[in-house]
This record gives sequence, C-alpha cells and structure tokens, in this order.
Amino acid sequence: MDSYSETSYIKSYETDHNGLFKPFSFLNHAQELANIHAQSLGFGYDKLLDSGVVWVLSRMHVKFHRLPLWKEQINKKTWHKGSDRLFGFRDFSVHDSGGNLVIAATSSWLIIDYKTRKLQRIENVLGKEFKGENRQHAIETPAERLVSPGNMQLSSSHIVSVSDLDINGHTNNAKYFEWAMDALPVETSRKMQVQEMWFNFNSESLLQEEVKIYTSNHPEIFVEGKRDGNSIFQLKIKCQETC
Repeated sequence: MDSYSETSYIKSYETDHNGLFKPFSFLNHAQELANIHAQSLGFGYDKLLDSGVVWVLSRMHVKFHRLPLWKEQINKKTWHKGSDRLFGFRDFSVHDSGGNLVIAATSSWLIIDYKTRKLQRIENVLGKEFKGENRQHAIETPAERLVSPGNMQLSSSHIVSVSDLDINGHTNNAKYFEWAMDALPVETSRKMQVQEMWFNFNSESLLQEEVKIYTSNHPEIFVEGKRDGNSIFQLKIKCQETC
C-alpha cells in the first residue's frame, strides 16, 4: 500500500472562532495518518518499539491553499518518500469534496533510541529500501532548517503539563502550535489565517519543564520555544493579509 487515505468531516472542536479548520488540528490528523500508514507497512510505532526505537517528527512544511470549514467533508492522504541517511520523508495532501487540493505538506522524521534518545540511521533499523516508497510530491523540497531572526523578544513561558504529553512521554508536537498562538498578540492571533508554515522540532520537552516563548513579527511571524537557552521548537508563519 503506497499511500493511505481517509475521508472525514471537520468537527466543531477542530475549528477556530471563525469556523475554520485549525492548523493545530491538521497537525494532529497528520500524526495519526502517518502512524496508521507506517503501521500497515510494518514500521509503525509498535513494531519499532519492539526494537527499542521510535519515530520522532523533526521538520514540517505546510501550505494551506484554503482552510476547510466546519462540517465540510475532506479526503486526507499520506505516503512516504523513502529516506536519506537520518531523515525519513513523508508527504500529505487534503482535498475537498470537489477534488480540489486545500492542504499540502511535507515532513521529515528521525528514528531515536527510546531510552537513550540517540539518533539512529534509518537504514540500520529498516534496511536500505523499506517497502511502500512513493516518490510523488505534495511539496517537492524537504522542509527547511529554520534560522531564528535576531530581533526576537520574550513573550511568555509555559510549564509543560500532563495534558501536553503524548504517548512517548514528551510534549506532543501539535501543542507547540497552540503555545505559539497564545504567545502572539491577541489581535494578531485572532485575525490570522495561516497560508503557509514551517516547523522545526529541535528537542523534546518533558513534564513540569519551563519553556520560554520568544516571538518576532518582522519581517515575518516567527516563534521559538527555549528551555535553558536551548531551542525546543521553531515556527515560521506566512499568513494572508488579515494577519
């Protein structure tokens, strides 16, 4: 199975105050789709954990051609594009009921040892050619390594709580988007309609750790979370004129 797809409807709890599908919600969908597809191909969470390793999301680039509305039907699809030493590549697409592309994304994943957290070469875990590779591109260029601007200011801090944690015991990647939105000025986050975003997940954060959130609005919206001066995540956003 070189791809996996699901059809669903946008739920009320997946939307913002304008009834639009939240980028946060898309990130959750993407993680679940990736796990289901990888599991069907024999290298999902359960299989890797048996070997003492797990997948972790490292980078992501998402283009929102249009944000779907509450109650709207969408078709979500994912496929993996093979690997390059440390990174495994996976793309996503979302189409509306008319077959129009509304969201496209590409992501880069790493395999780490569950206990030591050390990086593992993918070919050493899955072999040089693991099955199901599909070279189709939702976005051709892999998600980029972000460089934070020099004019960032401390905006807030967040103590990692139980509700932030995922099955690996660290902060769920999607939660960082929520933290970032809450750190921006209220008028900015309320008016914002994200057109494109880039994410780097640089390090994990754990229960009760304090993550300080830095932001910059010029020349583009940029948010970075740090713990003890070390980068946890970086987010760059391009939005529509309402931003």
